[in-house]
Amino acid sequence: MKILFVYPDINVRGGALSYHYGLGSLSSMLKKSGHQTALQYLYGNYDPKPLIQKIEEFKPDLIGITTVSFQYKYIKRLLKDISNYGIFTICGGPHISLAPYELEKTDHLNAICVGEGEYALFELVNALEKNEDITNIKNIWVKKDGKIYSNPGRPFIENLDELPFVDRELFDFQEIIYSDYDRAEFMASRGCPYSCTYCSNSGLRKVADGKYVRFRSIENVIAEIKDVVTRYKVKSIYLNDDVFTINKEYVENFCKLYKKEIGYPFEINTRVENLTLDMLEILKDAGCYRVAMGLEQGDEKFRREVLNRPMSNKKILEAFSLAKQVGLKTKTFNIVGFPFETVENHMETVRMNREIQPSSIVIYIFEPYPGTPLYDVCIENNFIEKEREEEEFVSRTDTFLKLPMFPRKEILKCYRRFPWRVYRGKSLKRALLFKIYYSKYGELLIRLMSPFKKKIQRFAIN
Repeated sequence: MKILFVYPDINVRGGALSYHYGLGSLSSMLKKSGHQTALQYLYGNYDPKPLIQKIEEFKPDLIGITTVSFQYKYIKRLLKDISNYGIFTICGGPHISLAPYELEKTDHLNAICVGEGEYALFELVNALEKNEDITNIKNIWVKKDGKIYSNPGRPFIENLDELPFVDRELFDFQEIIYSDYDRAEFMASRGCPYSCTYCSNSGLRKVADGKYVRFRSIENVIAEIKDVVTRYKVKSIYLNDDVFTINKEYVENFCKLYKKEIGYPFEINTRVENLTLDMLEILKDAGCYRVAMGLEQGDEKFRREVLNRPMSNKKILEAFSLAKQVGLKTKTFNIVGFPFETVENHMETVRMNREIQPSSIVIYIFEPYPGTPLYDVCIENNFIEKEREEEEFVSRTDTFLKLPMFPRKEILKCYRRFPWRVYRGKSLKRALLFKIYYSKYGELLIRLMSPFKKKIQRFAIN
């Protein structure tokens, strides 16, 4: 069969293209069994024409669309725009797994995948090819003759090594590397051990039985990195796991083999709770040059009671201090506009970042994801302005929430002034460049300056 994957990456911030691991994994599974796959990557503004052209050229038997919550309004439009082709459509991804009721509500959608899709989609495609019954496949919900067949789930895939390496040729992977500062991304694991109230992991861990956090073998990850750096022009590696440092022994053994077999500079995502001086020294010795950690909100009480992030401010400051001590660059992730947050709460986030002085910062405006505790809070308190929910704006740079204690005007002001407040009087070049990046016209400027962004990044961070 011919399967066309659709990756909507519409109205997202920043100039880098994205690689989608889920679609890459699904494609490699299907190709391994002799099926043909293709991709339509929808980046920038909403425009169905490239997808329609791809359908007419590739003539797929099935269209598979991945989605996060912000993209679903565009997916509903896409499904309508391609409905006249009569092709079987299925949607998967975090949003659908957490909001499977979308199947019944969405016109022109034939099925959804709840949970991990490798084996489920493989079975569905084979059944469709043989014209067999498709209403009893685990993880697959089907809408047929006005009825929803909601099938039970299958356990999380325990041994990730049994999956083939993700299909990078599905995308223009070299172009993605170039757009992201010559950096190639990998994932050594699936799942996160934490349950922050705003994060989809808090709900996704409940969609199936079995162990949610799973790591591939070190040898398997190293083999994939070797394969990619051999086939593509790469200058650095990004291990984009939710938390790479959960298991100290795994980190130590990985770093030992990575230093011996790979040697490229790399960076990781981690949490302050599981970082030690010893681990940071091991990472640095293996070639790690930056660690990124979520701060999210600087008010310790708010972070603990609203976000379910119980780390102390003392521990946060200690982790960043240790990282700097061994010579690692640092990055903080921050969010503004949470339910019950105030300007005063947000200024604690500013103060923490001013004290840390990370090499770089990321700040987003909060988005409520269905299936998460904070989404339920938004519903219970009527914080979501339904008439604005379908509005088009760049993801995580605006809000459709109406928060009595934190008006939208103030949220936008805090979002745009955040980097200036963090770096003012500390690093003028970072203060100015990040201020431009997060300004009202930042998205336009990002695109205009895209040809020079590598030089700009080196100037800002070094």
